[in-house]
Amino acid sequence: MGAALTLPPLGVGAGRSGLALLREEGSLVAPGEPVAFCSLSLDGAARAAFEGEDVAQAILASPLGGRLEFDDAGAGGLLDERVFEPWRAGETVCRIVGAAGEAPLRAMILAGRRIGWPVDAGPALLPGLYSRVRAFWGEGAAQAPVLAIMGLCDATGFMRGRRAAFLELFAATHGPAHVVHVFEKPLAPCAPVLLDGLLRAPAEAEEIAQDLRGFFADARPAPSPADLVFAGALLSQLGASPLRERCAVFDSRGLSPGRAPRFALMSSSAEPRALLRHRKLGYRLYILPDDLRCAGPAVRAWLSAAFAPQERTLDDIARDYAQLAQAAAGTRLIVVNRMSSSGREDILSYAPFDPPLGRTLAFVAGKETNLMLDDLAAAGALGVLDVDAIAAEIGGARHLADGIHQSEELQRFLRGEVLRILADAGRAFSPP
Repeated sequence: MGAALTLPPLGVGAGRSGLALLREEGSLVAPGEPVAFCSLSLDGAARAAFEGEDVAQAILASPLGGRLEFDDAGAGGLLDERVFEPWRAGETVCRIVGAAGEAPLRAMILAGRRIGWPVDAGPALLPGLYSRVRAFWGEGAAQAPVLAIMGLCDATGFMRGRRAAFLELFAATHGPAHVVHVFEKPLAPCAPVLLDGLLRAPAEAEEIAQDLRGFFADARPAPSPADLVFAGALLSQLGASPLRERCAVFDSRGLSPGRAPRFALMSSSAEPRALLRHRKLGYRLYILPDDLRCAGPAVRAWLSAAFAPQERTLDDIARDYAQLAQAAAGTRLIVVNRMSSSGREDILSYAPFDPPLGRTLAFVAGKETNLMLDDLAAAGALGVLDVDAIAAEIGGARHLADGIHQSEELQRFLRGEVLRILADAGRAFSPP
């Protein structure tokens, strides 16, 4: 038969869908490896506390290593997706062949706040388009230091993992944890944008919304569906500061209100040398070119008419980081620096390049940015996740070829660095 692996207690009332397998029947699994997931329907106080988050899922990991065998493969089809049964703690759902006894599965809870109307996407992890997703797990998750991830893919990719559901992070840690990812689309989370959001009052957020609605009311032609989706996502991001949000969690002891972020993982690659400043209201925007192309003509016309470009020097960027760190007292900024040399540069003379070189040559800009971050770190304003040094040690040309997208091996090193930082903050994360 084998060791029985059972559903753990959640601490709140919930229903669950049928299990969707992450590992096939008969697979060899390692201790801590995720093996299946299901959708959750929360009841009572938990449902109220998770208001605004229209997706909740549980990922289950085996506490033991060995050959996996599922007791019940489920009914299959839409019954497994749409028909929910009560979550029964202690119910056996799978076994480890050749082992003895009984052990509860580890559970990681995923919650997501989708943009716009929920769209069914089948039995997938975190289906749909989100403004925020998060994961928490382990007894004492309410006391774990919350990590908010607010950056581009060089800061988010190695934390979300290959299937974008925190699976690798879950498998690599033993203790409780709570991680929040704030999406960078359409509003990229650079320091001035986050600072404006942190200081923005609700009445100011409403004024921003009214300004956009007023422009759309007079727009000719009328705003397209692409305009409306883009505007809705943008206003959702402008209306709430991720550095102030407290997200509820639960464990076997029940529901807890959660904490504000203790750490914010950011990306220096998200800091532009030019952004947009609203001519009347003064707030700032940074939208990546690829995302701007997804907006409709009305949004692009509004951005052109209502905003003026604002240039930023490296000193401006340093000042924005320092002001954000001061305003976000209690939240420690951790900034992923830039790869300053891939090892492929073959410039023999800089004479053909106009100064300042940092405006022309990416690797020079990377070195200047890294020096600026080192100065801020020495002053205690922030911490630096040194992707430059790690990539150089294992081979930048192979593991960070384009300067931002990391190999799986480099992601593993960076994930380990973040785990060590969080472990030092109270041993809440416990890397093996």
